[in-house]
Amino acid sequence: MTNTFNIIRFGKYLGYDLKSKWAENRTFLLAFALIPFIVYFVSAFFTGLYNAGSSAFSDFHIGHPGIAMRASVFVFSAIIFLILHPSRAYGFITEKAKGSQWIELPASRLEKFLSMMLVCLVIAPLAFFCIYLLGDAIICLIDKQCGISIVAGWFSGKSDIINVDSKIAGHGVWFVVSGALQISSVFLLGALIFKKSKVTKTILTLFIISLVFSILTTIVMANTNLDAFGERIREWILNHAENVDFWFNFWNNVWLALVVIGCGIWSWFRVKNVQH
Repeated sequence: MTNTFNIIRFGKYLGYDLKSKWAENRTFLLAFALIPFIVYFVSAFFTGLYNAGSSAFSDFHIGHPGIAMRASVFVFSAIIFLILHPSRAYGFITEKAKGSQWIELPASRLEKFLSMMLVCLVIAPLAFFCIYLLGDAIICLIDKQCGISIVAGWFSGKSDIINVDSKIAGHGVWFVVSGALQISSVFLLGALIFKKSKVTKTILTLFIISLVFSILTTIVMANTNLDAFGERIREWILNHAENVDFWFNFWNNVWLALVVIGCGIWSWFRVKNVQH
């Protein structure tokens, strides 16, 4: 089928894509959705044992999992989910049997690619965040000892997560979103490039790129007057003290666009030219 776009056909294919991905990966998705409850019950169980055993010797008691612990588990779980999901959802495209069946589906390559990008970069991460954070909010609603929920901590003026003003705390949401987009983009590309050990090879590739970048940075820094460079940085910060937050977010968004667009273009050519 030619690389054309028909909105009705795309809508039907997107619906089919979502149904098939849910059927194939519902156990994987539900396992991650239950993590906040698993963490709570395991933590509450061991906390109860410790408090019961130590009550005869000390007045010190451990409380139920607070926001700092739950937020840490959430970040770790989100990273693992975003790393594994693309290869589980679309890694089959590089396989001869399933990949050939995917090519023959009644939709254009462009429509399949757009559906893939929507599922991996938007729908799946959004579903994960909503379900996970809803579970965390339910736990906090039932057990007041857990304190505020992760979402409430993000949007509060000050919280146990970050002790800064609400202007910066609000940006934490976008940092999570931008991080999710970058991780999903990179590991989707890895799932389309590598035929086996997709996640492992993608991580290894990232390690090699980081190593090369570190070596180049070290060489540049070795041939740079660090005192003069540091002085320029300090002068720039002093001159732009009121706009430091703006520039930090600006360059973060530029990097986000480069990663997502670059990986998206490469993924498109991979999808467009895949043959079996």
